[in-house]
Amino acid sequence: MNDLERELARHRRLGTRAWVELAVGMVLVIVAIAVAVRLGHTKHLPLKTAVAPFVPAVIGFVALFRGIAAVFKLVAVSHHHGPDVPEHRDAPILAVGFKSFIAYRYLMARAHKLSRAIVYVALAIVALGILALIAERTLVTRDNPLAIPPEQLENVKTAVSVVLIASYVLLLLLAIVAALRYVFTFFTTVPLVGVWIGTGALVCVLSVMSGFESDLRQKILGSNAHIQVTREDGDFTEWRAVKSRIDHMPGVVASTPYAVSEVVVAANQNGMNVIIKGIDPDTVGKVTELVKDLQDKDAMKRLAPQVTDAHDLRVTPTQKGSAAAVDPAPADMPGGGDPIDFSKPQPEGSDDGSAGSAGSAGSAIDNRMPPAPPDIVGGSDTGSEYLVGDEPVIDPPPPDLVINDMPPVDYSQEGSGELDPSQIVHIQPDSDLADSPSLSQRTQSLPGILVGAELVKQTHLYTGEEVRVVSPLSDPSNPDATGTPIPFNRDYRVAGVFFTGMYEYDLKYVYVTLDSLEDFLDRGDTVDGIEVRVGSPDDTDAYVARLSSMLGPTYRVQDWKDLNRSLFSALKLEKIAMFLVLGIVILVASFSIVGNLIMVVVEKAREIALIKTLGASDASVMQVFAIQGLLIGLIGTALGIATGLLACWVGKRFGIPLNPDVYYIDRMPVNVEPNSVILTASAGVLISMAATFYPALLAARVRPAAGMRH
Repeated sequence: MNDLERELARHRRLGTRAWVELAVGMVLVIVAIAVAVRLGHTKHLPLKTAVAPFVPAVIGFVALFRGIAAVFKLVAVSHHHGPDVPEHRDAPILAVGFKSFIAYRYLMARAHKLSRAIVYVALAIVALGILALIAERTLVTRDNPLAIPPEQLENVKTAVSVVLIASYVLLLLLAIVAALRYVFTFFTTVPLVGVWIGTGALVCVLSVMSGFESDLRQKILGSNAHIQVTREDGDFTEWRAVKSRIDHMPGVVASTPYAVSEVVVAANQNGMNVIIKGIDPDTVGKVTELVKDLQDKDAMKRLAPQVTDAHDLRVTPTQKGSAAAVDPAPADMPGGGDPIDFSKPQPEGSDDGSAGSAGSAGSAIDNRMPPAPPDIVGGSDTGSEYLVGDEPVIDPPPPDLVINDMPPVDYSQEGSGELDPSQIVHIQPDSDLADSPSLSQRTQSLPGILVGAELVKQTHLYTGEEVRVVSPLSDPSNPDATGTPIPFNRDYRVAGVFFTGMYEYDLKYVYVTLDSLEDFLDRGDTVDGIEVRVGSPDDTDAYVARLSSMLGPTYRVQDWKDLNRSLFSALKLEKIAMFLVLGIVILVASFSIVGNLIMVVVEKAREIALIKTLGASDASVMQVFAIQGLLIGLIGTALGIATGLLACWVGKRFGIPLNPDVYYIDRMPVNVEPNSVILTASAGVLISMAATFYPALLAARVRPAAGMRH
């Protein structure tokens, strides 16, 4: 066997060993993943068993690295000893004309091959992702085999999940970079990747900012109407006629009156400055999303007092001598006349203590007192007999009063807690007692108030609790001892809790009925304005103009854009600033285009001089470089737009979790706007083409004689 045969045999053995190592490594990695998935469903996993999948995974990746290195070595040796490989392959002609052909051919790689560095980086990313997957399935489970403190376990889980997701994303991006490097030269791939990353990041960031803006707009329109009509001067007392005219306007969906004021809500030794808003429960749900935001949809019905306690506060007068008096005054009670001096001792037999005789006093008293009540024995007004001995009870207990004459039970003694089943009172679910067991009649008689979820957290309110509402406005007809008017104050009953998803609204707004607020502030039949809802919130400008023309200068008409102009202007300014900042990424990528094309001018000076000698004009030479920049911009922008839209779709489909305590939403909002995508694509292409101006100008200045001489 000669040296060549021995060398070929050694190469075959190296090749066989390389492919065996690759196969063994892949099998070990697959086995490690399968074991990790199987152990992920096991409870009470010990530490030794949890770390078991890491052993075949590490050995498998080592074998994969060795096998890939051996394959690359064999390929390099075969190319060195094999037949000559042409310097480059002609690029396909994708465009018409020699200028496009020259530009495209220079961008293409001389020899299409896979970069060894990219393969190693990709394999390292895959190893990192699989190890993170195994750790997620075995080490950071509920069983916690590593005995990590509970407060740190969640952070470890989050870190492992981030590493796992990042490995997937990096692997995808690296695959795209490898494909670009396989087709194009290194100096072409660098600006392509720069434009790609810049446009992709710009699409993602603008979509997220548009998502936050859209979410904020939705929450604002959910708590407010599309249009507000208020009076410029004076009290708005003719609101019913104005509302009727608005309702008859074509395109108006609904309208509702409202009144607002700033008050203090006090409960559980906590106070909070809020804005109280009087609403019409019948029409507010057609204009805003308040009814949908209620945690209990029946809370709107509980705004009105649940019971009427007028009989508790009113005493019905009786006629003198009427037999209908159930509890008359005693016969010896003084009914009038001279005042009685109780400081002097009274003579025996005198009941009134007056200076007159007993007989005259008695006759005077008898003339003022009703006759004795009839005996309530057999056929009383209540239908029951109540006797104490032989005497009837004048004021008997109500018929539904539960009276228990059983002696008290000492439950501290053993065996004393047994109750007779007949003593247990069962309350039916549909009874009034079951509906409101803890609310007194006074609480149920109070008007209801709707409070926000954040206000509930701050003041520890609950549905059915009494709250006191105090207004800074004073009541002139109700002064204190010094003559100072006392501020308006009233007790309300919490009828329900709403959650709008916006912190300021859930903390600073409370709702009551319009009649209740007018009565509370003694305003009469006066409102602050009328809220109007139209078909589309984007078409409010036309309706504002029509309403202003119809109602005249006495009334002010504003839409939701005018009422929140400062907020949305700040968001728009922030979006513009973010576009400019991320546009710098594309600008930085354009510098690599400038450097790349300047190198082309220096390297291809002879070729440039030759084509100019053959008749090419300066404009034609500049067009060649402009086409190169255009191709880089088009390819990089297309990849960036596609990657950005894919990332936005993934974020919208699966959701990126956020901390609700910080952002008040649980997932990152994403809203792709076509205008932003078109603007980003235009910026990527235009900046790439603008970067070619200076190198093209240098190429056009090359003189044919100087280029051919060198």
